[in-house]
Amino acid sequence: MDFNQDTLFGKKVISSIGYDEQEMIRDIIYLHSPIKKIDLDPCYSIGNFYKKGIKKPKHIFDKFPQTNDCLQAESHNLPVENESVETIMFDPPFVFGIHGKAEENIMAKRFTIFENFDELKSMYFNSLKEFYRILKKRGIVIFKCQDYTDSKTTMTHCHVFNWAEQNGFYAKDIFILFSKNRIFNPNVEQRHSRKFHSYYWVFQKP
Repeated sequence: MDFNQDTLFGKKVISSIGYDEQEMIRDIIYLHSPIKKIDLDPCYSIGNFYKKGIKKPKHIFDKFPQTNDCLQAESHNLPVENESVETIMFDPPFVFGIHGKAEENIMAKRFTIFENFDELKSMYFNSLKEFYRILKKRGIVIFKCQDYTDSKTTMTHCHVFNWAEQNGFYAKDIFILFSKNRIFNPNVEQRHSRKFHSYYWVFQKP
C-alpha cells in the first residue's frame, strides 16, 4: 500500500523535516504547545517568525530591541514571574569566534557574534536555567540552533541537548529545517560538508 509522505489515512502527517520555517513552527505548536501558541520570545529581533498564522507572543524581549513594543532584557535574566509561561520560542545567535574576517560575516553583522564558544555556552546554558524557572510544569521551549564550522565543526545541537538535560528538561522532539541556499566564500578550500540545515529542539519541563 502506497502512502503520500504528507498524509496517512486521510490525515496530515507532521514530519520532522521541512523547508518551510513557518509551517514547521505551526506544526510544533500544534503538537506540543499546551496553549497552542507562543507566550514569550527572549530574542525577538524584528519578529520574523510571527507571520502566516503564527501569533506574536505576549512577552517579547531582546538584548538590543529593534521594535518599539519589545522590552530590553537578556534571555538569562527575564523580568517574568516563576512558573508563569507555557511556551517559549528561543532563537539565539550561533556564530562564535572573532578573528580574521569573522567580523565581516553577514550573519554576525545582522545577529551579533559570540567572542568564543565559552560565551555561547554561558548564554545558552543560563538561558535554559532561566526558562526552567519561568515555565509552568509541562511547559515547552522551542530552541532553534545550528552547528557551526570555522576551522573545525562544533556540533552545537548536541551540546544544547546536554545543557537542557542538565537543567532538568526532557527532550521531547526534534525537527530539522533545510535551507536551499547558504552564503559561502568560493575562494576558501572546502574541508567540511556545507551545512544546509538547522535544528528545532522541543524541550519540556517535567
